Amino acid sequence: MDVRWLIHTFEQAVWHVTPIAELAVIGMLIFRKIIREFKIFALYLTVDIVRSIVLWWVAGSTSTQMYRVAWVATEPVYLCLQVLVVLEFYWLLYRAYPGIQAFARVLWMVAVVVAIGVTFGTMNLDIGHIVWKAPDMQRLFIAKRLVSSLMGFLMFTTMVFFPRAPSARNILWHGWFLTVLFVAAAGGVFSVNRGVEIKWAVSLFLTVQLGCFVMWSLKFRSRHEKAPAPSPEEVARIERWNKDFMLLAKWLVR
Repeated sequence: MDVRWLIHTFEQAVWHVTPIAELAVIGMLIFRKIIREFKIFALYLTVDIVRSIVLWWVAGSTSTQMYRVAWVATEPVYLCLQVLVVLEFYWLLYRAYPGIQAFARVLWMVAVVVAIGVTFGTMNLDIGHIVWKAPDMQRLFIAKRLVSSLMGFLMFTTMVFFPRAPSARNILWHGWFLTVLFVAAAGGVFSVNRGVEIKWAVSLFLTVQLGCFVMWSLKFRSRHEKAPAPSPEEVARIERWNKDFMLLAKWLVR
């Protein structure tokens, strides 16, 4: 069996299914009546769907030169929308936790420092291995690596330290899925820069991305829909976590 053909076929299949999953997420946001809360996220999904359709029509396959040209032309808009999605997430998160603005500001600064430190501390590990064959595309890969790493580790640090609350269930799931998406994108670009064949890296990232979209469509719920009652063990675990969190919050804002 030709492994390269198998990978290419799998990549094409995932690429064609992903817009359907994105459309399902948008449909869920409308059906659950929460699209106004996640309007930038919905815009991001809509733009990505349109972009995929245009790329299909123009290029037909991810392996063509025309696809690469179209990808380079549209990726900057895609990266800007990803940053806006993260900003929307922080707005939703802080709105869901009123009264902790002082801690939130400190956590934001800590998360920024961690994201910058990890991102720029690891850049030499992959950029130094780039063989410059397609400079325009590779420069954009570096930009994607920077944005994905910064957003991914910023989100990860935030999600680790924020308390759990049933009322913020949608936002917490949203944050973790965005974290996985950005870290997977950063890891994929890191692998390509290190010399891993692009089809392997892209196939893995597209699979993770598709999984995130499926989970978004399954996990979000209406604002008025009650969460399932947690078990006593889960309640005790959340209470312990939130107690430790409040001690940390008091120490940070002191």
